[in-house]
Amino acid sequence: MSVVGDYDGVLFDLFGTLVEDDARAVDGSIELLTGLAGQRWGIVTSCHARLAHAMLGVAGLPFPNTLIAADDVQANKPSPEGYLLGARRLGITARRCLVLEDSTAGIAAGRAAGMDVVAILRGRAAGFAAAATWSAPDLRAVRLAESAGVLRLLL
Repeated sequence: MSVVGDYDGVLFDLFGTLVEDDARAVDGSIELLTGLAGQRWGIVTSCHARLAHAMLGVAGLPFPNTLIAADDVQANKPSPEGYLLGARRLGITARRCLVLEDSTAGIAAGRAAGMDVVAILRGRAAGFAAAATWSAPDLRAVRLAESAGVLRLLL
C-alpha cells in the first residue's frame, strides 16, 4: 500500500459500497467507518433519508457527520448535486473531498463534482470503473489514515 492522495473529508455511497441490499454491512465497512471517528465524512445516497437511517441502524454502522439523500437534492446520481452538497455540509471544497462508490452513475457524479473517486469493484472487471480516479477490489483494500489533520488514502 502506498499513499495516493490527501483529503479533508470523504463521502461514501450507501447501497453496495457500505451496505448490501438486505442491510448487512459490506465486509470492511464497519472497520473503515469506525476508523474515521473524529474525521469529516458523510454519505450520499439516492434513497430517501428514512430508509438510509434504517439501513445504517440495521447494519450496525456509525452515523455520518452528514447524510445527503434523495430528499435533499433535485437530481440524483449521475448529477453531481448530492456530492457537491455533501462537501459543502462537511465544510470542505470539492477538490479536497474523496468519494468511494460502486456504481457507474455514482462514479460519474463524483467526477462531475470535481472529486477523486475510488471505485469499489466488488468482483467486477476494472473496465467498469474506467471513469474513476482509482479502483479497489473491495473496502478491505482501502485505508484512510489521519496525518497532520488530513486523511491519507492508501491503496
